[in-house]
Amino acid sequence: MIEIATQGDAAWFDTHPDNRIRIRNAVAREFSEDFGPAPVGMSWRAIVLEAQPGVRLRQPVALPLHIGNDLGDHDLFALFMQAAGPDAKDMVRQLRGVRLPGKGESAKAG
Repeated sequence: MIEIATQGDAAWFDTHPDNRIRIRNAVAREFSEDFGPAPVGMSWRAIVLEAQPGVRLRQPVALPLHIGNDLGDHDLFALFMQAAGPDAKDMVRQLRGVRLPGKGESAKAG
């Protein structure tokens, strides 16, 4: 299941080249820590941040059932950074500062 989710993330980012973050329903045992069932009225989601092409970080977050997976990039990034631990936050900062050889600047300002 995890491999399917990872491949799905890669395919999603390939077909959405202007996006660097998405949210989707989490899959069973996707994260190394067992979070157990989501609290009543909530569901586990995965916020996937593509810090560089092909380099993605995933963050679990429990959200109320009435909130869909159609949140905007700004809100998703704020949720990701709120839920992420210090190591993940440092990694995001480092990866966002690296420029890959041969890659042009994005059309969208970040």
